[in-house]
Amino acid sequence: MKVAVVGLGGPGEKHARHITDSGKADVVAFVDIESSKAEAAARQYGAVAFTDVEEMLDQSSVDAVFLCTPPWTRTELIPRIARRGLALFCEKPPARTLADADRCRTAIEQAGIINSVGFMYRWAEVVHRMRELLEGRPVNCCMVRGIWTVLFWDGLPGWYFDKRRSGGAIVDQGVHLIDAVRYVLQDDVTSVHAFADNLIVPKTESTTVEDTVSINLRFARGTLGTYAHVWAHRGWVWQFDCIGEDFYLTCDLSLQHRLSGYIGDEKVDLRTEDDCYVTEIERFLDAVAANDQSVVRSSYADSIRSLAAALAINESMDTGGMVEVS
Repeated sequence: MKVAVVGLGGPGEKHARHITDSGKADVVAFVDIESSKAEAAARQYGAVAFTDVEEMLDQSSVDAVFLCTPPWTRTELIPRIARRGLALFCEKPPARTLADADRCRTAIEQAGIINSVGFMYRWAEVVHRMRELLEGRPVNCCMVRGIWTVLFWDGLPGWYFDKRRSGGAIVDQGVHLIDAVRYVLQDDVTSVHAFADNLIVPKTESTTVEDTVSINLRFARGTLGTYAHVWAHRGWVWQFDCIGEDFYLTCDLSLQHRLSGYIGDEKVDLRTEDDCYVTEIERFLDAVAANDQSVVRSSYADSIRSLAAALAINESMDTGGMVEVS
């Protein structure tokens, strides 16, 4: 199998390495608007470098495209890839707006291509085990914590801190945890209420994202949730708890993956060393090889539900009121 990687920020470089290490496909083309990045990757992997997607599609024979460009650029690129009948792996979030996402979903469905979005936590063993344990059990409450050091990092692209382009803390990063909880509960967020502020890192002309967000969530089957997301903490906490009448489970996706707590009389303590980034790539390549969309856990269409919740949270931040998820 031959694939192309479009966009050579951190995710694109990581995916290229995982594709090659899997032994399931070869990266034969790289595309980046910075020619030096594309050329360096092409030399490393014995591929061809391009600065234009259409040129790559015309000149390369590939079976799949890994699209790792910034979110607002994908609306134009996804339909072009779909029209070529090529399988698509798209980084999260699937788009910057719901209108853009819907146009891309339509193009993907009309083309009938294998597709996946990079919500890798669906492939984490602890997340999937939590889903299995809670199958058929009412979950009363879910508490989510996404706390880390983004606003203190050096080297991130400037658009990351421009909320108009990146979507900010929830649309760009918090959407991962929203999606993981949706996957575990097998349920959708229906309404949200959020407060947000800059309590540590003030806004400037170049930094327009909030550093602290507090969110209330309601799910379709009645589960209530809270979510605290902080981008200005010198550490990393990436967790969520699910609570019911006879269980309390904590899924920790920080440095070491762990599922702990109890369910009924059973103590739960599962620690794993799996790499969900690797697994999501390998399973996508398996889906392409078998032409079987059912292998994929995060289709483009389903990923839009996580994006919709994240965008509703942003709207609530701006209005101060409760927002129904579109």
